[in-house]
Amino acid sequence: MVTQTTKCVTGDAAFAVDRKGVIVLWNPAAEKTFGYPANDALQQKCWKLLCGKDTYSNKYCCKFCPLREMAFQHEAVNGFQASFKTASAGRKQFSISCVTVFDESDNGLFLHVCHPQKETVERSFNEAATKPSAKNHGVSLSRRETEVLTLLADEKSTRQMASMMGISPATVRNHIYNVLRKLRVHTRLEAVMLGKRLNMI
Repeated sequence: MVTQTTKCVTGDAAFAVDRKGVIVLWNPAAEKTFGYPANDALQQKCWKLLCGKDTYSNKYCCKFCPLREMAFQHEAVNGFQASFKTASAGRKQFSISCVTVFDESDNGLFLHVCHPQKETVERSFNEAATKPSAKNHGVSLSRRETEVLTLLADEKSTRQMASMMGISPATVRNHIYNVLRKLRVHTRLEAVMLGKRLNMI
């Protein structure tokens, strides 16, 4: 489905990874934005090359990426903010849109389109995530959802949570989706951080 001759036509930096997080597409705008030529970026592990961090400078990208897991389970991934390392060893902040494309054999690629992030947007994101209480934030999690959030804070994987809770991985993913939706965040890490701020865990 995807080869090194595959092209992504967009003015913003864009890259795509396969199920293992290997970069299989790196457009000219990504070369300019990140400073890595396509020949250096392709076939690299995305989390090793870009070292993504959230807006609180916590480690965002990892080998077992929850967003990639969602994407290849045919679940929609909402937009999010993150910073990525550049070839000059600096960091740039982005608002990222994701699209997952599959062929008829269910081979897929997880595409990231990286829009430059302005400071004002980052500030509003931080302010929205620092509400003093769950009540003020308008959040009410079920007992199971709270249990899932607690296990996320303990860095348990989807399969580990399924085993500990006696439910299927698909049901765990549904609970995680509801937690993210209710907390109005996009990643597991953001959910844990906000849950701690709101004294939910």
